[in-house]
Amino acid sequence: TRDDFLLLTQQWPIRGRTGLLGEAAGRATEAADAQVDADLHDFETSLRLAFADLLLAQERTAAIDDGVSELRRLVELLRVREEEGEGSRFDRQRAEREVADVEADLAIAWIERATAQAGLAGFLAPGSDPERLVASGRLDDRAAGVTAESLETLLSRALEQRSDYRALALRETRWAIERRAAERLRLPDAAVTAGLKRSANPSIGADAGYAVTAAVGIPLFNRGQLQAARAEAARARIEAERHVLRGRIERDLRVARTAASRYAALASEYRSTSVDPAAELASIARVAYEEGEYGVLELLDAHRVTLGAVLRELELLAAARRAVIELHRAVGETTAP
Repeated sequence: TRDDFLLLTQQWPIRGRTGLLGEAAGRATEAADAQVDADLHDFETSLRLAFADLLLAQERTAAIDDGVSELRRLVELLRVREEEGEGSRFDRQRAEREVADVEADLAIAWIERATAQAGLAGFLAPGSDPERLVASGRLDDRAAGVTAESLETLLSRALEQRSDYRALALRETRWAIERRAAERLRLPDAAVTAGLKRSANPSIGADAGYAVTAAVGIPLFNRGQLQAARAEAARARIEAERHVLRGRIERDLRVARTAASRYAALASEYRSTSVDPAAELASIARVAYEEGEYGVLELLDAHRVTLGAVLRELELLAAARRAVIELHRAVGETTAP
């Protein structure tokens, strides 16, 4: 006798693992999307920092260029006075020496500006001409609106908005669901088999019919212990990473908030205590020199102090701007460059 079978077997999902695995896959997809958002936010933050660097380089170049122009006018005045016999050669040469120093600073500022333009061009489409990039606006402190909020408020917003923190939470949920699905392996499973059967015997001929069976599998050796342990280990690792990230977010918020507020206050105080008095000092020195009370050394020193105060104020404003950008990064927010 010869028997031929054509059978199809279908597992019967009575343990509920299929739904759990689908839910876990959905959480994994959401975590990947959240991580993409986090990477994009980091990219935008780096772009804002590059924009701030170019803005600082532009204002430094403009300030030094104004200083050079003023010194050149002074040199021309000293040259005329020397030709008329009212000035000395020493005064002219000393002023020319000062011009050479400031022109060197100006050349360095242009190099820094070109470097900042190249850095910003790296974020734009290929083929962008770095030399044509110009950052619009001026340096200012944008810390008032953000640093006025308490650290607890900022931390609450950061935990809600940070995509990388949300990605870790989703991944932790995914592995918790994976563990639940693995624990279902200890439950019996069922399968239904159906098909055709054909029997042939030389003495009685051949005949065909249907075959239907139902089976219940009892897990004796594999009860999902290894799969559950693996999922629990992965979940615990992600939970630890999430706690570490929370601590890092709180630290970054505290540091950036303090730096932004203090740099902004320092820039405002420095403007009133140094920049404005330095400009007045330069005006006094210029008048005193024209009246013969001061020499050229006092006049050049006043010019140097004034230019140094302006450049220091720009550095403080840039530091405040960078701190605000880092604070926005820590909170998970994005604003205009």
